[in-house]
Parts: sequence; C-alpha cells; structure tokens
Amino acid sequence: MSLLDWQTQFSQALLLPDTPELCRLPALQGIEGKRIALYEELLFNTVLDTLQNIYPYTYRLLCEEGDKESDWVALVEQYRRAYPNQSYKLMGAVCAFPEFLAEQGELISKYPFLPDLALYEWLEMVVLNLPDASQAIHLPGAVPAPAEWAEYAPAWNPATQLRQFSYHVPEILELFNQEADGRELLESGDIMKKPVDILIYRDPKTMEARFFCLNGLTTRLIQLSSESGVSYEAAIARLQQDLPALRDIPTDVMIQQAGGLFQMCLQNGMLLGSVRL
Repeated sequence: MSLLDWQTQFSQALLLPDTPELCRLPALQGIEGKRIALYEELLFNTVLDTLQNIYPYTYRLLCEEGDKESDWVALVEQYRRAYPNQSYKLMGAVCAFPEFLAEQGELISKYPFLPDLALYEWLEMVVLNLPDASQAIHLPGAVPAPAEWAEYAPAWNPATQLRQFSYHVPEILELFNQEADGRELLESGDIMKKPVDILIYRDPKTMEARFFCLNGLTTRLIQLSSESGVSYEAAIARLQQDLPALRDIPTDVMIQQAGGLFQMCLQNGMLLGSVRL
C-alpha cells in the first residue's frame, strides 16, 4: 500500500462511526481501537474549536443558549462528514461551512440570513491571511494630481474581498451588541433582505479586518481600476462608457467626484498608493 493510499484510507476511516470496524481496515491494522477513537475525537474537537473561532457570530446565533450546545455539536459533526477536509491547512477544514449552512433547509427557514452571516465571517479570515502587496508602488500613500491620471494606476490593497450580500450583514452584527430587542429580532429571524456590496479588507496599519459598504457605482469604479494596467483616467472613461447615465457628466466633475473617492480609500487603507504605467 502506497503512502497516498494509506493516508486516503485512514482519513476516510476516521469518518466511520463504528470503531471496531475501523480496526479491520488495512490502513489501521495493529492500531488499538481506543487510540483511533481518541485521535478521531481530537480531530473533531479541533474542527469544533476552529469553527467557533472563525464563525463566532454564527455560533452565538445558533447556540449561545446552553440548551443549544448539543445541536451545535451535531451540526458540526454533520458538516465534517458532508465536507471532509481536503487541505493540510486548518482553515481548509472549515472553508465550506457557509456553503454547508446554505443547504440546511430547516435552519435557513428560521434564519434566512445565516449563509450571508457565515460568508462574511469567513471572508474576514480570508483577508487576514492574504499576502501583502508585491508590486513596487511609485507613489506610496498618494493619489496623483488629475493631470497625471493617464500615467498612473491605483495600487489597491491586495488583502481585500469584494462581494454582494443579500442581507446587510454589518447591520445584523450590530444586533448582537444590542439588548433584548436586538436579540429578539435575531431569534425571530425576521430580518428583511437588503442587498449591499461590501468591501472587506485588512487594514495595513492595524492588521485588523475592516469593511466598507459600497453603492453600485463605487463598486464598478473599484472593479475597473483594479484591473492590471488600467490608469485612473482609463477607469473613469470606461465607467462612463459602461453607464450611459454618466456620459453627459463633464469630465472635470467626474474626476472631482472620483478623486474624492480615491482619497477616502487611501485614508482608510483600501488604496495603498499609485503605480506608474
């Protein structure tokens, strides 16, 4: 038996519920059943703790009350068997949790916003683990004067995730910090859909995950100006081309408004500076 075959069989065996049967598998010959059971328990507890740490608000929603803890444990066991870990990284063991939650009809009927909440929490962890900027920034911490916009491109913070959510997750998170009214609203699940674009990013100064809620126009400008080799000027031109309602707006007005947006992004760490083309 090759090492790969042994690893595959062993990982599959750990998901089987019957410990005596495990000992009959070729990969586990000679290993005591109680040792296998102990190892399986350690793996499960690792996944349990990791899920609670990465999805703290999801955990609070589903089992903050003591009598729900057993339901959470059962849900984690169900997840672990539905999505066995395929990565050597611990994060890889819990990355599919939002997808898994979206498949849980009973939970979704009570908390329709649950997949969005879990996805937001996962993306915060993603941005905290993304690499730093690798390109040379010729104007660090600066947006060039409009006269030079054709010569420079924005250097966006690479530790970002931009997604559209069906529910306004930041507002939902605020409910967790409120008193009885907020908790009652969460428990009822009676939260209206409110689509929003959210840019989640790692603050280069504090190294913490932060967010900004964006409108569709801002989202599109950031997307266009994030493409490789697209200058500030070209991004504005393409934005006007994509959105006919903007074509009659004078260029200097567009530049002024876009300049304010770029400066705001720069001040808050979403934009790192500018790169000469």
